[in-house]
Amino acid sequence: MRSLHISFKRLLFSLLITLGIIVFLFTQISLEDLSVLLKSIDPLCATWAAAGYLLAVFLRAVRYRQLLHSREVPLPQLFRISAFYHLSLMVLPSKLGELTYPYLLSRTGGTSITEGMASLIASRVYDFFIILLVFSFAAIGFRAYFNVELPIVLILSSVLIGIIVFGFLYVGPLLRVFSDLIGRFSRRMGAKGGRSFQWLQKKGYEMAEDFSAIQARRNYLPVMLTSLCSWLAIFSVFYAFMKGFGIEISFLRVVSGSTISVITNALPISGIGNWGTMEAGWSLGFLMAGLSKEKAIATGFGVHIALFVIAAVTGFICWIVPNILDVVRRRRQKQ
Repeated sequence: MRSLHISFKRLLFSLLITLGIIVFLFTQISLEDLSVLLKSIDPLCATWAAAGYLLAVFLRAVRYRQLLHSREVPLPQLFRISAFYHLSLMVLPSKLGELTYPYLLSRTGGTSITEGMASLIASRVYDFFIILLVFSFAAIGFRAYFNVELPIVLILSSVLIGIIVFGFLYVGPLLRVFSDLIGRFSRRMGAKGGRSFQWLQKKGYEMAEDFSAIQARRNYLPVMLTSLCSWLAIFSVFYAFMKGFGIEISFLRVVSGSTISVITNALPISGIGNWGTMEAGWSLGFLMAGLSKEKAIATGFGVHIALFVIAAVTGFICWIVPNILDVVRRRRQKQ
């Protein structure tokens, strides 16, 4: 009962955060502005955006395959997992969507939960590394649009990149130290109170081994290139939507504005999916990139809604097609 009460409070808190941000943003624009924007989208640009999204999901699946070490999970299966994972990020509260990848990978791919978590964290490290590099170059190229001092942006980005690289290289030893501390604490708790801590200690050691196995493959360059290509595909999706909405803006300015939204989504803010937080980061980024307040906010909602539709359709297809093929296969076996 207590855990259900805590879960309900977290869900309510996430809902309030999301509604608060969305209501605030809609005080700056009207629903009619958003409706007109969505109705005006160019079908050709929408198709371009959908193709870019599918390419990005496929490249993420390729990257997961590069990071997994215990077994070769088929690429179509990883594509479905990646599609469900990205959809869950848009609908589940309190960052719970992050857990769907290791869960689905364990259920359908046969890997351990810790290997799934290790590969997910490693992929996120590569993502943050790419995004911070892109943000740094965008800040240099568009320093006239940014209202902050360029040296501050570059120093902050460099520090964060250094922390990310250090954390990735030494995450295994750090996890082992953390697991040892948990083990000492569990021994003080006794037999009953220390069981959960003993489980955490065991999982910590397992995840440390998984990270060591990932690093032992030394495929840093292929994973980095795959990550870069996936982000180029995502930025092309954003650019296609902006063109489809009739916004005349260069690709590089789309990259510079959308990186703020991506960084905002990485913050530990417990909303429903990334609703509200993405729009807030998008609005801030494109205000800095030179768009008006109304266009920045309206396109943020428009892009998010269109992305959700594409992700939902992709997830549905990934769910229904294997079921149909399974039914057909069973019928053939009976015949």
